[in-house]
Amino acid sequence: MIDRDRMQQTLLELLAIPSPCGFTDEIVHYVGEQLTALGIEFNLTRRGTIRARLPGREPGPARAIVAHVDTLGAMVRFIRDDGRLLVAPIGFWSSRFAEGSRVTLFSEHRYFRGTLLPCVNWGVSRDHGVASVPLDWDHIELRLDEPVLNARDIRDLGIEVGDFIALDSNPEVLDNGYIVARGLDNKAGVAAVLETLRHIREAALQPTNDVYVLFTITETIGTGSGGAIAPEVSELLTVDFASVPPAEKSPFRRVTIAAGDAAGPYDYHLIAHLLDIATEEEIPHQKRMLEAFHSDAAAALTAGHDVRTAVIAYAGDASHSIERTHVVSLENVARLLCAYMTSAPTFASDTTFTTVDEFSRQIDSDHLPQQHPVPTASDVLGAPRDNDR
Repeated sequence: MIDRDRMQQTLLELLAIPSPCGFTDEIVHYVGEQLTALGIEFNLTRRGTIRARLPGREPGPARAIVAHVDTLGAMVRFIRDDGRLLVAPIGFWSSRFAEGSRVTLFSEHRYFRGTLLPCVNWGVSRDHGVASVPLDWDHIELRLDEPVLNARDIRDLGIEVGDFIALDSNPEVLDNGYIVARGLDNKAGVAAVLETLRHIREAALQPTNDVYVLFTITETIGTGSGGAIAPEVSELLTVDFASVPPAEKSPFRRVTIAAGDAAGPYDYHLIAHLLDIATEEEIPHQKRMLEAFHSDAAAALTAGHDVRTAVIAYAGDASHSIERTHVVSLENVARLLCAYMTSAPTFASDTTFTTVDEFSRQIDSDHLPQQHPVPTASDVLGAPRDNDR
């Protein structure tokens, strides 16, 4: 049984670890410790992507489940003469949500606390001019909580251009199941994947086929799973955060099974397989397009991997800002993952290249439109008469 409280605790522990993209070593250690405690073997790529493997009853066609541990963040890009720092965003997020953020700056040997603020001449009447500051990263500065008055003071602390800045997650867990924090994208997905693995182990379940579980570290900048997929993997299922507009009437319990995203459609047959599983297991779900979305699935295809791709997402709101999800949606993601891992493969023939005779079909003659025959001029007018020649 999926343990909501344990999954929620895992999420809080993940949120406590700063992990902006490029500064992910510590969260890699944390996830590795969780896998070791479960007796799951894994290896690391050179930069730290985790690739775990759960042996199945049959080796292939192998599957992969992927979730990213990196988050948005920032980096020092310029040290001003007045002791303030200009920053560059890590990942794609708006400076609108940087203003007022409490952060930690990590130099090579120390860390420092501070606040991201708009570049304003503070203290004038009613803080005149705050509303007119443009919404862009050129007008965001980092105020360190240190006695620094000039650039030399900054450098004397050991701070330099390129130092990483992590946003405080400030998680809040409500009694009604809602969870609010920065960085839920995609630490909530990682918590759901880890809880799935714990359930698999505790229930002594064995996947139908080998399952690779990937924890990537550069999804927020678009690369992610690019080089981490084993050649035997035929299906790649991404678990991620997706905001669902209120107008789409998506209850907080649902799992989104995506048809496609900004990079194009996902695999027709794998999506159908997931929808069948969700229906059979009575898992609340919806199918929708993720219009501005980009994930590890797209990164894998861009890198040239010949894999079927799909994305499932937990109920989210306000991505890349102050995000929100619900523990029931995370539980249902874990339920769907477990059912998927123990289901038959989408195509058993995906272990090898196939022939055109064995290749899948999406339509047949019964599903084609029947067109009414259109008469030609000769049909209407008949054969020409002798006096017309």
